[in-house]
Amino acid sequence: MPDLGSLPGELLEGLASAVQEPRLWFVFAVSLIGGVVRGYSGFGGALIVIPLAAMAMGPIVAVPMFYLFDLGSATPYGYKALPKCRWAQVTPMLAGHLLMLPVGTWLLTNLRSETVRWAMAGTVFLMLGLLVSGWRYKGRPTPPASFGVGTVAGLMGSSTGISGPPVIAYWLGQKDNATVIRTNIMAYYALSSTAMDVLLWWKGLFTWQVVLYAIVIWPAYVLGLWGGAKLFHRSSERFFRISAYVLILISAIISLPLMDRLLMR
Repeated sequence: MPDLGSLPGELLEGLASAVQEPRLWFVFAVSLIGGVVRGYSGFGGALIVIPLAAMAMGPIVAVPMFYLFDLGSATPYGYKALPKCRWAQVTPMLAGHLLMLPVGTWLLTNLRSETVRWAMAGTVFLMLGLLVSGWRYKGRPTPPASFGVGTVAGLMGSSTGISGPPVIAYWLGQKDNATVIRTNIMAYYALSSTAMDVLLWWKGLFTWQVVLYAIVIWPAYVLGLWGGAKLFHRSSERFFRISAYVLILISAIISLPLMDRLLMR
């Protein structure tokens, strides 16, 4: 990180260099799509952006970059949902998530990313299969079940940047309508993402390169969020659920390491 006195000049020079990288514009386009997904459904931004960004830039850059520009764009929307969410459902899941953040961050910085990606993809396919088969969680979410889902999501989110699959699969199986589910998801991710940002900063993963990339990509993500939010208010509940299932499937396929050669050829 440059000295504060030279920050304006270093920032302009760094941005001028960053925008010349083709991989950055690839992630820029992906982030626009991811923003639409997140703004529409309340989740899915990380599912679309991080796997492809990790292919282009590596997970050590992709994960903190996403959380940084997400903090200045999608996370504030989530805080607006806090007064309307069902805290009895959100709190146990959030507790489990926070418990596993340090463990997942250690995995991110010390283990090969492919190992975690394979485990994550397998979990996604399993849960999606249960949902498509017609299996549903009976009754309201219980605190122990929510806590367990939160621990899995926290481990996955802090190690790969993608915590959505277990959370979405769990909540989409509930009997609440789409608005209630979406509100819970947005509130949960606002708080868990903020905690992740604090941990990434403490671990020193918000490097100067990450900051520059996040500044360039941030406008695309914000524009996508705006467009996605407009789409949500014009869609039916059935379309919401079907779209969510499709997004989970896409995220699982994209997350497979064997897809790297095809997508980045």
